[in-house]
Amino acid sequence: MNEENKLLGYLKANHIKQQQVAEIIGRSLSTTNRKINNHSDFTKREIKKLHSSLNIPIDIII
Repeated sequence: MNEENKLLGYLKANHIKQQQVAEIIGRSLSTTNRKINNHSDFTKREIKKLHSSLNIPIDIII
């Protein structure tokens, strides 16, 4: 049950740090890490911010 984490792969491939994601969505690094690792969901607002700020495709975020 080791599902591929597309978002984490995208961030690494594009040299985007989790801290940068945290700053954009206005969350702590710990909360952002849980969201990136699929332990918590991104809100619609956070998805829109990441898409518009970092140009991350929406299908990778959700």
